Parts: sequence; C-alpha cells; structure tokens
Amino acid sequence: MTIMLLSVEKINVRYGRNHAVKNVSLNLADGEIITVLGANGAGKSSLLKAIQGTEKIESGSIIYEDKDINRWGAPKRVQSGLVLVPEGRQIFISMTVEENLLMGAYSRKNADITNEIEMIFERFPNLKERRNMLAAVLSGGEQQMLAVSRALLAKPTIMMLDEPSLGLSPILVKQLFELIKDINTEGLSILLVEQNTHMALQYADRGYVLELGNIVASGTPADLLADKKLAKAYLGGD
Repeated sequence: MTIMLLSVEKINVRYGRNHAVKNVSLNLADGEIITVLGANGAGKSSLLKAIQGTEKIESGSIIYEDKDINRWGAPKRVQSGLVLVPEGRQIFISMTVEENLLMGAYSRKNADITNEIEMIFERFPNLKERRNMLAAVLSGGEQQMLAVSRALLAKPTIMMLDEPSLGLSPILVKQLFELIKDINTEGLSILLVEQNTHMALQYADRGYVLELGNIVASGTPADLLADKKLAKAYLGGD
C-alpha cells in the first residue's frame, strides 16, 4: 500500500502583483524521489518555501502525514520532518564545519548527536578533515555536502533540495545525485527542484514541470521525455 507523505492541493503564492505559484498540486509518496523542473522564474523556489512555511500561501492546502499544516510555522514543520536545503546552500561561513552540523540538530531538544556527526564524517572524509575549520574554506562541492549533512541532522522525513547542483562541476554533480539516491535508499523521501533536467529525471521516480507558476506537465521521467514538444520546450531536448 502506497503511503502518501505530502499532498499539495491548489496552492497559490503571491508577491504583491506577482502571482508566483498558481493552483499548484503535487504529491509525494513514502520512499519517492520527485523532481520539479522549469526555467528560472517558474516558481520552483517559491513552491518549496511555501511547503517549508517561510512563504505564506494565499489559498490551497498542504497535507503532511495526513495533517493539515497550513497554520504551522516553519520551525514546527522542521521539527516534524519537513527540511529544506536552500538554493545557494546558505551555510554559516563564519562558523566551523562542526558548528554548522550542530545547527542542523538545533530543533532536536537535548538530543545526543555525537554518533550521528561521526557517521557523517565517515561518509564525507573531506568534511572530517576540516571539522574545526571555518566553513568559508570549503569548496562549492564541500559546501553542498555540508548543507545536505546539516539537513540530515534535523532528522527529516522529507528532504527538499533547491537547485543543489548549481555551480558544481559535472563530476561533483554526479556525486551529489549519487548521494541523493543513497539517502533515498536509506529511507528518506526527496522533493528536488533542479535545472539539470536530465540528471534529475535520471534519478527521479516522477516529475512535474512548472512554467510561470503553473504545472504544465507531470508523469514518470519516461513519459516526460517521450513528449518531444515538451522535451524541446522545457527539458532541453533536441
């Protein structure tokens, strides 16, 4: 039986006269990787922020684990397992690598995360070597790994990632998507916003295409890529 973790129903987000998200509906089942694709300005980041609770929705509903969370603030959503890795990583560059990781567990009151941090350092030896250095010294790829690791320490049920491959080399992009697949295999559901459409569709179970705030297509990666007009217009196809 499929367990639906997240159902977004006809939500709208506005910034003044700018209607950024228009009647968008999507869902995410337990264990899925879902990707949301589209050009800059399509409304992808606004959608994630609305789900996270940092942007107010004008109308519609967000159901998470069978609970209407429209009235929940962002901190409560994080505590319940909805965790966003924002665009641009937004790590604290004036803090050490380990201090950044500790910030990820801030919402877990009195939790002993020593072993979890050590497990992260085992997974990412580069971060371990720099655990006491300021995060400012990390490369772009290392900063992204730190951002994902910080989110993991919040104990998410759903991890949302906003343009995680932005600014990374092709080799690091491949490593990043392998990491996303690994943590998904370990039981984490993923909602991924990404402009690297071919990589996203290679790893996702289903996809949605946003254009100017509207969902214009959805389906499996095979379905989306099979539509030649759609692929040419939105997915970088020939």
